[in-house]
Amino acid sequence: MANLTLELSDDIDNCLSQIAIRNSITKAEAIKRAFALLAIADNQKQRAGCSLGIIRERDDHTLEIIGRVTGL
Repeated sequence: MANLTLELSDDIDNCLSQIAIRNSITKAEAIKRAFALLAIADNQKQRAGCSLGIIRERDDHTLEIIGRVTGL
């Protein structure tokens, strides 16, 4: 497995720490999960008509579109 050294701003490091704490994971695991989402977004961006979105599941199990993630 490869190792990677990153320099993060204090704001990004603090945000990463909070995400890790909330999810009971390490910062390394949080970064791995973030990369997995980035890879999915990048893959879908290559397909015509596809984009990454945020949805909410309603009580009746229907889905409500909240928004589209852009800039990835």
